[in-house]
Amino acid sequence: MKVFKSLIIILLLSVFSVMKGQEGEVLLDKIDFNDSTLIDSDFMKRTLAEYITSKQDTTQSQRIQMYAMILASDNILNRSCTSYEMYKSVYQYLMYGFSEMGANIVVDYLMSLPYFEFVDANENQKKEILEIANSYDRVRIGAKSPDIQAVVINGEDFNLSDVDSKYTILFFWSYACPHCREMIKELGEFAKKNDDVAIVTINISGDLRNVKRLLKKTHLEKCYNIFDGEGWNSRIVESYAVDMTPAFFLLDEDKKIIAKPFDIQELINEIER
Repeated sequence: MKVFKSLIIILLLSVFSVMKGQEGEVLLDKIDFNDSTLIDSDFMKRTLAEYITSKQDTTQSQRIQMYAMILASDNILNRSCTSYEMYKSVYQYLMYGFSEMGANIVVDYLMSLPYFEFVDANENQKKEILEIANSYDRVRIGAKSPDIQAVVINGEDFNLSDVDSKYTILFFWSYACPHCREMIKELGEFAKKNDDVAIVTINISGDLRNVKRLLKKTHLEKCYNIFDGEGWNSRIVESYAVDMTPAFFLLDEDKKIIAKPFDIQELINEIER
């Protein structure tokens, strides 16, 4: 019944969009989805973001806005069936963005892999896209966070489920990322003032000595710091569907994902809410 109601709302929004005109479609017309050089390009991402934004109407209820985002995503994916790599790139971009926003209604829709049946994909590619969809489903806001079992930098065993704290912050970062290093400093300042919040850092790339040195300078060495040396192939990275750094996850005392802040200030706002 919920799916039927959703489809009715999407249909009505589609009709409303046609009545308003097709200004937003001009933005999509700028993208040649047959051009493989545009895959993962800044131009592609920027244009898709502009198109999605053009479909937003802040005078409407949040739920109606979410259905408008579904319609926008539908239009984008309909055009992205030119190749498997194009579809996968666009699909991951949409999944990441709406997952970060906590737009679970949109994520639910994207889980159905709209238009993928029209993509020329082999069996391995079909398995890959299903795993991408499932990975985002595992870490949507409101979901129980995947457990983490690892050895932290100081040599001690770590298990996320054993952490006893009202809030737990997971921070995925790369040493080569200047923005990440700056956030590590800000996170260190936060840690000094909030010893009741557990902090877990997961380094994805960098030299271990440099990582240790930075953590020590920023007063995070007493937190749970993970460096498994597996980089982007780390099972922790894969289980949290992290495909760029920096990335935050805020967990409650039951280890449920309650937010995916973009920066320290948004993180603080979520905790103080």
